[in-house]
Amino acid sequence: MKIKKVEVCGFKSFVDRTVVHIDHDVSAIVGPNGCGKSNIVDAIRWAMGEQSARHLRGKAMEDVIFNGSETRGPHSFAEVTLVFDNTAGLGPPEYRDYAEIAVTRRLDRSGHSEYLINKTVVRLKDVTQLFLGTGVGTKAYSIIEQGRIGWIVSAKPTDRRHLIEEAAGITKFKAKKKAAERKMDQTRQNLLRVSDIIGEIEKNLSTLKRQAQKAERYKRYRTEIRDLELLVASHRWMELTVTRRVLENEMDRVDAQVEGSRFALRLREAELGADRLGVQQHEDIVERAQRHAYEQDNSVRVLEGKIEQHLSRLEGLRESERMAERELGALVGQRTSLAAEHEMLAAALVDLEEAEQRESEVLQKENAELDRRRGAAEEASKAVEQARARVAEAQQRIARAEAVLQSYERRQGEGRIRLERMRAEREEHEAKAVELKQEGEALAARLHGLRTGKEQTAERREELQQELDALREQIRVSDQLLETLRGQLAEKRSRLRSLEEIQQRFEGVGKGVRALMREYAPDFQSRADKGVLGLVADRIECPAELTEALAAALGERLQHVVVKDRASAEQALAFLEAGERGRATLVTQNPRRVVRPAAPLPDDASVIGWLGDLVGCDAADRPLVRHLLGDVLVVRDAEGARRLHDRGVAAAIVSAGGQVVAMDGSLTGGRGEGVGSHMIAVKREIRELHGVVSELDGRLHTAVAEHGVLRNGIAERRAQLDSARTQAHDAEIAIVKADKDLRRAEESLASANERAERLGREADELHAQLEAASDEERAAKEEIDAARGSEREAHQSLSAGLEIYEGKRAAVDEQSQVVTGVKVRAAEAKQRAESDRGALERLERSIEELSERETRLRGDMESSARQQGETAALAFLAREELNVSIDTAMKAHEHLGEARARYDEAKHELGERESALVEIRRRIEVGAKQLTQLTLQERELAMGLEHLLESIEERHRVDLPKVIGDYHFRELPDAQVKERIGELIRLVERMGEINLTAIEEYDEKSKRYEYLTSQRLDLETALGQLDKAIRQMNRESKRMFRETFDEVNSRFQLVFPKLFGGGKASLKLTDPTDMLETGVEILAQPPGKRLGSIELMSGGEKALTAVSLIFSIFQYKPSPFCLLDEVDAPLDEANIGRFAEAIRSMTKHSQFIVITHSKTTMQMADVLYGVTMETPGISKLVAVEIRGNQAKTVDGGQTVAVA
Repeated sequence: MKIKKVEVCGFKSFVDRTVVHIDHDVSAIVGPNGCGKSNIVDAIRWAMGEQSARHLRGKAMEDVIFNGSETRGPHSFAEVTLVFDNTAGLGPPEYRDYAEIAVTRRLDRSGHSEYLINKTVVRLKDVTQLFLGTGVGTKAYSIIEQGRIGWIVSAKPTDRRHLIEEAAGITKFKAKKKAAERKMDQTRQNLLRVSDIIGEIEKNLSTLKRQAQKAERYKRYRTEIRDLELLVASHRWMELTVTRRVLENEMDRVDAQVEGSRFALRLREAELGADRLGVQQHEDIVERAQRHAYEQDNSVRVLEGKIEQHLSRLEGLRESERMAERELGALVGQRTSLAAEHEMLAAALVDLEEAEQRESEVLQKENAELDRRRGAAEEASKAVEQARARVAEAQQRIARAEAVLQSYERRQGEGRIRLERMRAEREEHEAKAVELKQEGEALAARLHGLRTGKEQTAERREELQQELDALREQIRVSDQLLETLRGQLAEKRSRLRSLEEIQQRFEGVGKGVRALMREYAPDFQSRADKGVLGLVADRIECPAELTEALAAALGERLQHVVVKDRASAEQALAFLEAGERGRATLVTQNPRRVVRPAAPLPDDASVIGWLGDLVGCDAADRPLVRHLLGDVLVVRDAEGARRLHDRGVAAAIVSAGGQVVAMDGSLTGGRGEGVGSHMIAVKREIRELHGVVSELDGRLHTAVAEHGVLRNGIAERRAQLDSARTQAHDAEIAIVKADKDLRRAEESLASANERAERLGREADELHAQLEAASDEERAAKEEIDAARGSEREAHQSLSAGLEIYEGKRAAVDEQSQVVTGVKVRAAEAKQRAESDRGALERLERSIEELSERETRLRGDMESSARQQGETAALAFLAREELNVSIDTAMKAHEHLGEARARYDEAKHELGERESALVEIRRRIEVGAKQLTQLTLQERELAMGLEHLLESIEERHRVDLPKVIGDYHFRELPDAQVKERIGELIRLVERMGEINLTAIEEYDEKSKRYEYLTSQRLDLETALGQLDKAIRQMNRESKRMFRETFDEVNSRFQLVFPKLFGGGKASLKLTDPTDMLETGVEILAQPPGKRLGSIELMSGGEKALTAVSLIFSIFQYKPSPFCLLDEVDAPLDEANIGRFAEAIRSMTKHSQFIVITHSKTTMQMADVLYGVTMETPGISKLVAVEIRGNQAKTVDGGQTVAVA
């Protein structure tokens, strides 16, 4: 797959889209340093998946995006596309049908990166797989950038091995091998976890099987109970139904009797109604007669009242006449008095009007004096304002001068700071001069050391080699220790994860408990919020030797859920009931039952102690532990337990082996289930594993640190050994370099001295400026003093003006008070005059009113005389009418007595008839009570039937009438049936808590056990297959590496003398017995020199040796293209010519892109691409075809195409 074109946009200095078509065998990229030639190499490497920003000559990957220049802003993204020719179908199988393969990489400033192959988004792994084994890639031998030539020669043999591996095509095997090894590690971990889980399930299966069998028995008992209870209920229902029908018939009979009595009652009530009507008529007659008598009596009383009223009115008229005569005399006297008062007020009013006129004249005079004084006060105020203006002007002068003074002080401070900085910089340069002088002396000493160090090189190399061998042996032992610790740590961590996983899944506990811990309160926060503290087994820490005893003592109570309080327990139970999630027992952290203090331990050799005191727990859980274990005694064996029970010890006794003797003498024991002991053991093992993992982790960290120290020691010895090996060759180079460093130090010393002198001159000039600033500061202070004097004078003028103004203002206030007094007197005189005028008017009106009142009184007296005569006549007529009314009233009372006698006789007859009616009502009431009793009995029977149906519906979910037919013809239930029901109920109660979900859980666990067993078998098979595949890859890699090494070595032995014009070279394996890890050493002997270390060669010889190796690899396995970045830089013209001829000889199979400064290499190329930087920071391309001397410039989105 040769490169057809490279598209670059926004990558480093290539900001504009640039497309380079590469259609020649040899393409050369030329240009001055820093113009961006190597950026093309970086772009190709980056597009093929390079992940190291350092290899791309950057600090971060975002550095590849164009960062802007003086004329262009930063670019938002970088994108490079490599288009490969695949017409020969040499690409991977999935791309063989494509004529071209385009690999694109894009990166924006947000850090988002993507890869595309033929415009389809792919992974980095896909891009890497595309180039594996082809010699093309970020780490393959197809790209030889600056510095890599030196790396090939100076690299470690194990690092140099990578070139042979790439040529052999086994790098993809290594990637697959690493993936397989990672997969094997994961598979081993999974296998270990699966094995642990299978072991835990095996332990729980027996318990679940027992619980399932118990649940089956429970279901059989419940089915028989249901059948017998339905039989009893069916016959009870029929019995109640028949009794109810008998009562209904009796109710009908009594109801008929009551209805007959009610009919007779209605007849008698009709007759009684007629009698009552007659009585009512007599009563109406009596009432009318009584009303007539009352009316006549009222008429008599009304007439008597009229007569009395006429007499009272007559007396009132006479009294009114007498009062009018007295009032008339008083009115005449008042009118005379008012006339005299009117004359007095008229005379006083004249005097008041004269006083008012006098006060008005005085007020005009005083107002004129007030206006004069106000004018004088205004003149004094103007003078005060002028004085204040002068004060403000003086203050402004002071402020301006102070601002100038502050500016001078700030400038003076800045100058002093700058002066101090200059002095510090001068001192720094002087110190630097001293350091440079010392550095020169050190360089001279180093030169002396280099010249004398050659003699000690051989001995030092031998010592370093011995130390290196000893360190290698130590690191081998350290590797074994690390591997052992990592294996142990992985095993313990895997076991810990498995146990924690089992604990988190709550294997072996009831469905309700599992629902609470995994759904209701699945994590620490939710448990804290809802008051769920965990299982009883979580709250108790037990020594290993008491595990069986604790499990036997608590039994199923180990699965009880501990909650904070009763409210938390009720909320948890409501959760279980709402979703039918099973049953669970909850116990509060502080139970109500108080256990008595522990009694003294019995005197027996087998006694260990009270179990509550032997286990551990938090202080908050101590009441719970005392509640559960406070009265449990632990002994060593079952014999001791029985012996103590026979002695009458009042406690539950449990042996260390798990046999329990209850206080009632019942024995519990056996082997095989062990759910409780297993739960306790798992939790204890988790705690122990945490400690072991922590210890192993600490040991591993220590071992890793020691291993790192050994590696550092080896690296240091290797560096010292390499230094010793190269010391002889590099001594002259070091001497030359030391001379250059010495000259550079001397130049730096001269520059530092010159800078120190310049800083001294600048400091003197700044000091003079500060002195000038001091003069200006003095002038500003003088201005401030003068302005403050003017301010004092203005303040004095202001004080004098204020005194004058205050005097004038006091005079104005005094005159204002005088004017105000005059105004008050004038107003009072005016008010008195107005008051007298009003009084005169009121007197005149009063006199007129008295005259009018006198006239009215004389008229009233005449009218009263006429009314007295009329009233006397009316009284006489009323007395005559009264006599007639008295006679009529006496007759009405006689008629009333006759009507009342007839009414009493009719009422007596009505009472006799009502007594007969009461007897009929009594008979009706007796019948109604009997009917009510029968109705209550019928309702009781109905409620009994309803309760029976509801209880059967609630207990058995059955509609009883629908199943009566199934039990109707069966024998009546006798006492044996009821005894059987009681026996079954007692059996169910003795069974205790029943895990009805155990049947399903047992089936589920059995299926899971089978599934995990098959998974374990699959994992073991997969491990075997992976191991087999790795061994196969190792065998194939060894074979391919050996073949490739031999072929490349043979070609290297031919290419080396061809490029050097003589000499010989070969490759050597460092460990021929280990083809998977052996390194590759280069043995080279240039013409005219002895065979020695390659480190002793010159730079050009090293470069030509590396090129020989690369070309040898290319001859064995040509890469589709080869990119050489200034590889010919260390070569002379003769070697460059042979280098160019070698490149031309390999163009049949490979495409070469060469970055060079050599004219010889340029002449060998088919086309030249010149990289320029007309605009600083932006690269452009110019293509020149050697044969036609045609040039095209690439600008922006244009392309370079050379035919």
